[in-house]
Amino acid sequence: MSESAFRLIVRTGPNPGMVFDLTKEVTLFGRDVTNDIVLGDVEVSRQHARLTHTLGGYVLEDLGSTNGSFVNGERMIAPRTLNPGDLIGFGENVTLNFEAVSPDAAATIASHAAAPTPSPYPAQQPHVATPTPVAPIATPVPGTPGEAALQKRRLPIILAGGGCLVVLLACIAVMYWMPISWWCALLTPLRALGIAFEGC
Repeated sequence: MSESAFRLIVRTGPNPGMVFDLTKEVTLFGRDVTNDIVLGDVEVSRQHARLTHTLGGYVLEDLGSTNGSFVNGERMIAPRTLNPGDLIGFGENVTLNFEAVSPDAAATIASHAAAPTPSPYPAQQPHVATPTPVAPIATPVPGTPGEAALQKRRLPIILAGGGCLVVLLACIAVMYWMPISWWCALLTPLRALGIAFEGC
């Protein structure tokens, strides 16, 4: 009997029915086009998860994604060895089946499989999106290292704006409760120009 090969079949999310034969020792999943398996869905992080072929089988590891990785509906808190038939989830919208196949059945790396089976997740409309190359944007995705730098740049602007608002409100409060004698003292230079005010 020949050794089994393994594959992933997209059940919900972008490109339902798409088949990915697992031919590499390490397979990366995520929204970024540099991943081995690109999942163009907003719930998927740029670098979401890693699948590693070990002597004990395939081990799935979440890479600190924002919306989590799931196996059979349970959120992963540690790397987990997969069993044939396991349902892998990335965020709320993307699910893939992990299947064992004979090498003869694994003809292509990306082909369409039979109709997808229903998901065990609660019924919801899957978000279907096609991956498109995205130009670098100024605002990083939450959880990325660049987010902290962006937050640090925003902080002084927020503090300066808040400080100006406090000073403005303080000036308005002082002018509102200022005695009339102070007003007259402030407006004295204008009298020299011939401008007079009632009550002063």
